[in-house]
Amino acid sequence: MELFLGIDLGTTGLKTTLVDVSGEIISSESIEYPILSPQEGYAEQDPELWWSGLGQCCKSLYKRKPHLMSNLIGVGICGQMHTQVYLSGVGDILRPSITWMDQRSSSIASRINQNPEIRSLVFQETKNFATTTYTALHMKWVQENQPEIWSQVQHILIAKDFLKYRLTGEMVTDYSDAAGTLLFDVEKYRWSENMFDYFGFPLTLLPDAQPSHEIVGKVTRTASEQTGIPEGTPVVNGCADHTAASLGAGVVRSGQVTAIIGTAGVISVCSGQPLSDIKNRTLCWNYCLGDRWVILGITQTAGESLNWFKNAFDQATDSDEDSGDIFEVYNRSVSNVPDGSNGLIFLPYLIGERTPYWDPNARGVFFGIGISTAKTHFIKAIMEGVSFALRHNVETVEDLGIRIDEIRFLGGGSKSLVWLHTLAKILKKPIKTLSVSDAGSLGSIILCGKALGVYPSVEKAVETMVMTDKEIHYEAPQPIYEEQYQLFLELYANLQHTFKKAAQWRNGN
Repeated sequence: MELFLGIDLGTTGLKTTLVDVSGEIISSESIEYPILSPQEGYAEQDPELWWSGLGQCCKSLYKRKPHLMSNLIGVGICGQMHTQVYLSGVGDILRPSITWMDQRSSSIASRINQNPEIRSLVFQETKNFATTTYTALHMKWVQENQPEIWSQVQHILIAKDFLKYRLTGEMVTDYSDAAGTLLFDVEKYRWSENMFDYFGFPLTLLPDAQPSHEIVGKVTRTASEQTGIPEGTPVVNGCADHTAASLGAGVVRSGQVTAIIGTAGVISVCSGQPLSDIKNRTLCWNYCLGDRWVILGITQTAGESLNWFKNAFDQATDSDEDSGDIFEVYNRSVSNVPDGSNGLIFLPYLIGERTPYWDPNARGVFFGIGISTAKTHFIKAIMEGVSFALRHNVETVEDLGIRIDEIRFLGGGSKSLVWLHTLAKILKKPIKTLSVSDAGSLGSIILCGKALGVYPSVEKAVETMVMTDKEIHYEAPQPIYEEQYQLFLELYANLQHTFKKAAQWRNGN
């Protein structure tokens, strides 16, 4: 039996999956790692934990399925966007990775966006605008604030590309991750020399960008010894995690849409042309397939909001609940909570917000706490608040002239029936789930199979391998949610200035 190995380098954990050529998941392993926050607004990770985690997961797979690991024909990979690794000339890691969640570059973003000439340059070159999410702004922060480290930097790799480098010795990225740097011309598929010049970066810092479905190298002997992946196994370039998930959900044509509730919440619309947003709300990035782009609306902390709640309030609970899947545990606990959570409304801005506000100062808020508010109200209010934020993203994307008629729903949130129904009621759109829960791994495998010639085309692979499961649709507006959604929008508008004042206080200004 010929098998693929899928690697998904997420924000809070890494997952490895063995998949056969028909798309059936044979076995999987995962491991978690922390997000480090040494200062307010910082979000860093240790890349060595990704590498050691990959080794642990692969060796666990080998221990359980030794006869199958020898049948590997290729490695597909996807990973968190923007997060970057700083390397010396000999490949040593020089500092912790700055993740996409990090907000330390807010002053740099303001400096760019408050200068009309520079703001126009950025938009012209990249079809996007400067925010704290982008790799280039993190790089600029290191250049300005840690010159002793910057002077040693010879290479910068996006998260998944670092793992590929450790596996193969080759440095290369793909178009979807290149788009997340704010140094890439998403329309012409090339690095923008003008953006490198503006930031003062040498072009040699970042690797060549190539299509996602190309083989970039083979597993070296050293990497094989450290991971258990057979030496010589081909490794495919891969893509950003959200594009792999969209492909695994069957998105190949313009107008198809996915919603992902993972660490972040993502509304992703496939487009046959790069649709830039002159109002600077949405994102326009390259898709993992050629001549296609994705228009995105993103809320910063979606599933992470429930993870935060668990870490903050449920660490000392009994072992059964503490070890259970967070969505399953909370799904049971809120099944009888009425819609509207007894008037409690949650703003899911735990570390700033992206679409459409791009406000690094925004913070989480529970509004409407009363004497009868119980723990279960807080849990369901989190699900509702994230759903309100996703609706705002849907409406923002549709404002560009794209009609969204159906949404394929992915991520950990899809495991919760309560959340699924809540989201369907709030979005008022048909929502379909997939029969395969791990769409990211499936998308990576499809790209890997295309690179190896296993599948004649991506479209044919999707047609035979991707199947939907259930559909949920509430056509009639739900009065309680229509009222609360308006309050949700008003709360941010009324608190925006207060968020800014609080940030100044936190920063000692």
